[in-house]
Amino acid sequence: MTQNYSTLAAMGIEDLEQISRFRLCDGDAHKELKIWFERAPDSCLPDSLKFRFPKVINREVADTLDNAIEELEQLLGKESSRERLLLELGRFEQVMNDKMNELRRRMSRLV
Repeated sequence: MTQNYSTLAAMGIEDLEQISRFRLCDGDAHKELKIWFERAPDSCLPDSLKFRFPKVINREVADTLDNAIEELEQLLGKESSRERLLLELGRFEQVMNDKMNELRRRMSRLV
């Protein structure tokens, strides 16, 4: 499987079948590619990995980033921007709800 995804393999990603999603963000001085994985609850492997690419880049670095994005889209299947945003929004709402519940539990212990 890694033959088809040589860029991801070169980046050290071996568990391709566990990739669940990815995101590319622009920072001040770099672009950040974050890749999330579906892990078993008892796994000691990380749930996500971040890769930073300088904004002022040479052709080789730009090609690596483009190839990585292309391979991730092939792995996950292309979704429309709207679907991807709705999925991201749903995940964000879940994280926020979990955090609010945690804070409420902590507050109830203080009383």
